[in-house]
Order: sequence, then C-alpha cells, then structure tokens
Amino acid sequence: MDENLNPAGSADAAADVPKLGFFQRLAGVYIEPQKTFEDIGRKGGWLGIFLIMAVLGCASIYILQTRIDHETYIRKGLQANPITKNFSEEQIKAAIERPQGPIERNLVYVMIPIGQLIVFLLISAVFLMIFVIMGGALNFKKSMAVTLWGMAPPGIVAGLLGILFMYIKDPDTLDVDTSANVVSNLGLLVSQKEHPALASLLSSIDIFSFWMIFLLSVGFAAASEGKLTRKKAMTGVVAVWAIYVLGKVGIKAIF
Repeated sequence: MDENLNPAGSADAAADVPKLGFFQRLAGVYIEPQKTFEDIGRKGGWLGIFLIMAVLGCASIYILQTRIDHETYIRKGLQANPITKNFSEEQIKAAIERPQGPIERNLVYVMIPIGQLIVFLLISAVFLMIFVIMGGALNFKKSMAVTLWGMAPPGIVAGLLGILFMYIKDPDTLDVDTSANVVSNLGLLVSQKEHPALASLLSSIDIFSFWMIFLLSVGFAAASEGKLTRKKAMTGVVAVWAIYVLGKVGIKAIF
C-alpha cells in the first residue's frame, strides 16, 4: 500500500511508459487521441507536424497557381482582400501587368511557413494564458505542442481534400483561399457577396472546426497533469474559438 502512495513510484511508472515516435503519433492522433496526447504532454515536440503543415500549405498554393491563370489569380486575390476589393479596373490591370522578379514570385513560399508559425505561436500563447488561469499545469512548450497536434490533423485532411478538389473542379470556380475549395460548412447556404458577415458566421459551423475543438480539448486535458477535465478544457477551447469567430464576423461586417 505504501508503494502505491509513493510519488517516486508514480514518477518511475510514468518514466517506464514507452514513448511514441513521430509516425506513431501521427497515426495515433487520428485513432487513439487520448493516448497520443498523453505522450505529447509528457515530452512535447511539434517541429515534425509543423513541417507537414508548412509543406502542405506551400503545395496548395503552388497547385492553385498552376490551375488558375495569372490574371484570374490576381483578380480573385484582390477581390478577397478587404483593402483592395474596391480597386478600380485601372488599378487591377496595373497589378496584373506589373512585372515580378523571381524573388517576388517565390516569396509566398517563404511567407507561408513564417505566417503559420506566427499564428501557432499566438494561439498557443492564448491557450496557455487561459488554461493557466483555469488551473492547468502547463508551460509554453506543452501548449505549443498540443496546439499544433490538435489543429494539424483536421488541417491535413482538409488540405489534402483541397488539393484533390483543385484538380477536379473547374479552375474558374476555384477560390484563392485554398481552404474554401472544400465545402465542409454551412457557408454555402448564403451568398458571400450579398451577406458577407452571415456567410462568415455560417462558415464557422464546420466539421473540421468541431474536430479541432475535440482534439484540442482532449489534448489540453491530457497535458494538464490531471488539473483539467476534458469538459473544462473544452470550455476554454470553445471560448477561444468563439472569440475568433466573432472577430472574423466583425471584420466582414465592417468592411
């Protein structure tokens, strides 16, 4: 009985748990998320899964640019940007005809991983702040690992489907936002041009978003050393998601 109550014994038992390799984690996060996130909580690690997301993001943009002609790509890109969507025809033509050097043409493939890393760092910091306030035993390393491993699996599936649809769909119907080429939400019920704020809200009711919320909840509960239940972790995750959705809808409404 004394042996069971010995903290040192518990630490030794935890140390004896076999650690999962990268590919075991990659498979496990889909089929055994609880066990996988327990391993992530013990030793962290996120570089490998981040590189997969970065490569997939770059591949999606490359394929999109090969499927859409240059003029259409520039026009749709300007239309999708709140700052440039009201450009005159002269301004649009100037943007289309402006020569691009090799550095400028390929800069996007540098900016994609940098942008992804900045986003993941910010999201991880927000989750860390919220869950520390809620009593979770977390540090930034754990928060970053759980954030990436929680968000990446749905992102990988959505990205691969997006690439498939880019080859199947008519190029003229493709969206420059590669994630929008996979219809997995209720945004298709309304016109984005006529009701941008409502379309943004409905697009957030998404199967991949719910999957992500589930994985993040499992992950932060498992990494909190028993300080957070899955229900409590889900409360924090949903709060962050709701703030993001409200911000997104607000920007659409303003612009």
